[in-house]
Amino acid sequence: MEGPSLIILKEELKPFVGRKVLEVSGNTKQPKELLQGRKLASIRTWGKVLFMEFTGAKKTAPILTRTHFMMFGSYRIDDPKENRVPRIELRFANGTLYFYACAFKFVEKESLKELDPKVDVLSPKWDEAHVLDLMKEKRDTYLCDLFLDQKLFAGSGNIVKNEVLFNLRCHPLTKLSELKRADWPLAVHEVRLYCENFYRWKKNYELRRHWQVYRKHRCPICGEKIKRETIAERRLQHQLQA
Repeated sequence: MEGPSLIILKEELKPFVGRKVLEVSGNTKQPKELLQGRKLASIRTWGKVLFMEFTGAKKTAPILTRTHFMMFGSYRIDDPKENRVPRIELRFANGTLYFYACAFKFVEKESLKELDPKVDVLSPKWDEAHVLDLMKEKRDTYLCDLFLDQKLFAGSGNIVKNEVLFNLRCHPLTKLSELKRADWPLAVHEVRLYCENFYRWKKNYELRRHWQVYRKHRCPICGEKIKRETIAERRLQHQLQA
């Protein structure tokens, strides 16, 4: 689940903020029973990570949970999957939340200070100049890995990477050093722009309609077959250039 999807999830969870957890279950090994009776106080995202803070009695410290949906994680609201045990299930008076196939754990609130909002692709604090400055240390990095580096583009994932590479007409194994320095701002801008479009398209249930190469079999420009390979230690879908 990529950054734009997390923003949508945060919006969908707003009705539960301020509500008490009436029942908690799931196959997580975290001490989930500690959430029972607590109120969901706040929700925030950073890149591909969702944080939920739960408060209890005045003298008890808040509990912060961190959820990463990894490659195949998903969520449901009031619509559980048949024959699937959720990682965590939270029942409120106004609905039930289900998280599946995700990494769910309790974390210290201090860990939030380690997150750089300037690299979060959909944060109001996103700073293109800051990202460009960080990129100077990544000159030998392939673009296919660069666009997935959460320390530079928090929230960017495989869909964003593939589509941005295609929009830039760059081979995935192009190193940043092989890209003209004058084109670096364009590359950074394209990642941000695609994430903004991703959010808008998904809100309108039309994201897949805009995919040009991701999960496609033919290049929309030349008609050549799109080849899927494992390169740069990641599984990619891209148009190989001669």
